[in-house]
Amino acid sequence: MAVLNDRFSDENGVRLNKLGITNKEDLAQAESDSSIPRLKLVNTQGGIQGGKYDQAHLKQVHERLFSGVYQWAGETRADREFQGHKDTRVTGFRETMTYAPHKEIPERLDAIGAQLNSENNLKGLSAEKFAERAAYYLDQYNHAHAFRDGNGRTIQATFTQLGKEAGYDVDFNRASPEILNRSRDLAIVRQYPPAEAAKNLQPLKEMFQKIITPTPGAIGEGLRDPRQAVTPTPELSPAMKAVDARREFEVTGYRVASVVANMPGPGNREQGIRLGQQVEAVNLDPKAIQGKSITEFQQAADKILKHPAMKDTPLDLADAQRLKAASVQVLQLAEGKELVALPAQRQPAASAARSSTPSVPAAPRTHAEAQPVFATAAREVAKALEAHGQAAAGAGLREVAKDVARNPVIVGPNAESFRRSLDAAEKLPGLGTSKHLEDLRNSARVLTTVPVQERGSSAIGRSSGGIER
Repeated sequence: MAVLNDRFSDENGVRLNKLGITNKEDLAQAESDSSIPRLKLVNTQGGIQGGKYDQAHLKQVHERLFSGVYQWAGETRADREFQGHKDTRVTGFRETMTYAPHKEIPERLDAIGAQLNSENNLKGLSAEKFAERAAYYLDQYNHAHAFRDGNGRTIQATFTQLGKEAGYDVDFNRASPEILNRSRDLAIVRQYPPAEAAKNLQPLKEMFQKIITPTPGAIGEGLRDPRQAVTPTPELSPAMKAVDARREFEVTGYRVASVVANMPGPGNREQGIRLGQQVEAVNLDPKAIQGKSITEFQQAADKILKHPAMKDTPLDLADAQRLKAASVQVLQLAEGKELVALPAQRQPAASAARSSTPSVPAAPRTHAEAQPVFATAAREVAKALEAHGQAAAGAGLREVAKDVARNPVIVGPNAESFRRSLDAAEKLPGLGTSKHLEDLRNSARVLTTVPVQERGSSAIGRSSGGIER
């Protein structure tokens, strides 16, 4: 299906290409055949020499990877004015991911590059700190989503070079596509508020920790020398603070619009749809929030916060609070004022509930909370099963965990496979009362239900051509 106003594609939705291919499947194969060897060559050559990780740098990477297939290789979405959306169910319910406005891509990439340069391109950092900061920058480049296609490979080449210049070998082949995509999507949808921003990036950080190794030899040691590090980590530039404020408004705005549209009562659906359209308008131009628009966002958030039927939907309540704060910050940007940090809003379901009983971790209540708990518990219980000769049960549990990493539900054949593994685990001496088995049970209670009650309802239907295949 073709996307309207897509000047990168023909009338059938196939990307314009040098090879005259008119079939999506054949083009995808030709793209891989051409770009993967080029990616290996770029990595072997050390990337773009003298690159500053700005728009010019990334455009050169993209051109080198895809010029064998596309005449528009090296062009950003800004060059052909393309804006799109992409759906995800990474949190267990439908979310719409949006990316940087196409007209702002050049300045966004330059701002990210300048911020990275201010940290001396991550030289002099420990492996853990490098993973932490690399996660931040990968998320920012991914949200900029500079190109119509090929963002993933362009980012991989860029971070392979970044790692090499900082004394680390970055090998994305060590991470499965499912883990990489899930980590990136979780960072985009930002389940946690700004006060807990590190939690949104934790999956990406963990992914980097698995795929980086210190470069051996004196050169690598020199690049990791702590004297090269910029400490403390530099404060974000005004441009990057503005990006984060607008991203916070964007994710909470769409979720609040979805909730309002699905609340019972006359006019709510129309209000929610209108609110979603206003979020998109503000995403493209912050000045659209001026006038009555800011009032409508505040009123929509209050409708959720004050509605008695919403009292048992902590994620929706948290998003409403976050939207109220974020809309004020975007208004500050629209009026040309200095961005003023607002009082921290903590996530009730993800933070307050856990901190209320620190000595006894709370059982997960949502699919988003249950997913990582299940992953850890399943890994440890599978090890115990295999150590006690229950290889089939352990392997079955690992397969279920792989599917849960992609989509946080346990249904169909996976439900039966999980039950067999759980029965075997409960019979093992000493494991029946272990913490890992209890975590497995608690998270599975959530994951075996359909995740329709964690937010108001599914997202508003919006045209969504997607950015990449």
